[in-house]
Amino acid sequence: MPQKDIIVPHVKVKDRSIFSLEELYKLLIRWFENYGYDFQEQEYRDEDMGEGKKHLEIKWYAEKKIDDYFKFVMEINLFILGLESIEIEKDGIKYKTNRGEIEIRTKAYLLKDWNAKFEQSAFMKFFRDVYDKYIIRSRIEGYEGELYEETYKLLDEAKAFLNLHRF
Repeated sequence: MPQKDIIVPHVKVKDRSIFSLEELYKLLIRWFENYGYDFQEQEYRDEDMGEGKKHLEIKWYAEKKIDDYFKFVMEINLFILGLESIEIEKDGIKYKTNRGEIEIRTKAYLLKDWNAKFEQSAFMKFFRDVYDKYIIRSRIEGYEGELYEETYKLLDEAKAFLNLHRF
């Protein structure tokens, strides 16, 4: 079984504002593509709350293969409460956009021995522990730092988007 080193256990961004859900969606997907992640939408649920409002729950899974031993993994959950389509006017131009409360929760971990090469015997598991602790420790620490930085870059990108799209 692959070994998970949780780097970012749970961090969230929360905002109540006017924003374009479609543009936020595109921005986050582009971010994953630019950073080399394979991206999957695991779940998309929307619940009609009446009066033109919805609650959305979206779950994403993104992974980036570093080599045959390491992968970066991010799990992202988007919760959008009271999402409604609205039309606003700015500088005499009308825009269709959205309003609601959005929460982005992120968890990131380093997956080691993701293809289970060291799972064949007790000796191989022991060797993996020695390999991790003594032989490649500095490499693991470097990857942990890189994944931590990438996770917060993603969240910073989302926060910047939400703050820039204030009307």
